Amino acid sequence: MKGAMIVGYGTRKGNLEEVLEKQAQRVRCRGWDNVEIAYFRVSEPTIPDALKKMADEGTDEIVVLPYYIAEGTLTKELIPEKLGMKCSDVSEVDVGGKKVTIHIAPAFGTSFVLSDVVCDRIADANGDPDCGILILGHGTRHDSLSNMRVVKLNAERLYKLGYDHVEYAFNEFCEPTIKDALDRLEKQGVERIIAIPLFVAMGLHLGEEIPEQLGIEPYSEGGEITVNGRKIQLTYTRPMEDDPRLADYLDQKIGEYL
Repeated sequence: MKGAMIVGYGTRKGNLEEVLEKQAQRVRCRGWDNVEIAYFRVSEPTIPDALKKMADEGTDEIVVLPYYIAEGTLTKELIPEKLGMKCSDVSEVDVGGKKVTIHIAPAFGTSFVLSDVVCDRIADANGDPDCGILILGHGTRHDSLSNMRVVKLNAERLYKLGYDHVEYAFNEFCEPTIKDALDRLEKQGVERIIAIPLFVAMGLHLGEEIPEQLGIEPYSEGGEITVNGRKIQLTYTRPMEDDPRLADYLDQKIGEYL
């Protein structure tokens, strides 16, 4: 029997669990009935628990779908380790005496699905190409710098679509900082900024840490900020969350691997 496991990071203060439940149900309704959810930390079920449950129910081939913006230490090293894999691509592992073949699909990464959702976030905020656009990423310490590259790539795609005032910034680990990006947009003379988090769900980073750096209230949708002594209206959008196109991506990857 074949199955899929959608893996998220886990959360204490966020909506990741609701996001993954909705996406898993969407995938099940597309014909993949053997779909489980697992979390790297904090939330339950854990990755080993979900794997054991699937193996006990007779699943002998699984595609793991990381619900992550980009590849990194988690997808390349830590998640495969929790699965008992010898590599981060495909391995046969022993689960309670049963042999299970596990594939790991890539994170959303360079897929245009993220760019499409970003454009919709701009539209939902009543934005246009004359607005200042700030793409926000988490940042990474992984040698591949994949998160940094994905965030930068999406900013570059907007610029090619005709957005003249696009910057990107990171919450931690990478540069430019949010302060530096706001400074650049202010110097371009923008009257309004739309800040779009390239994250999968709400949580502490998006609710508290990034708003503090943007100069807006925690867990808010934006407000008036001051940059270099000038007042600018900032709109803070939702992250990628449970957009149906991300479910399309999961559906496609299950089909490719299974």
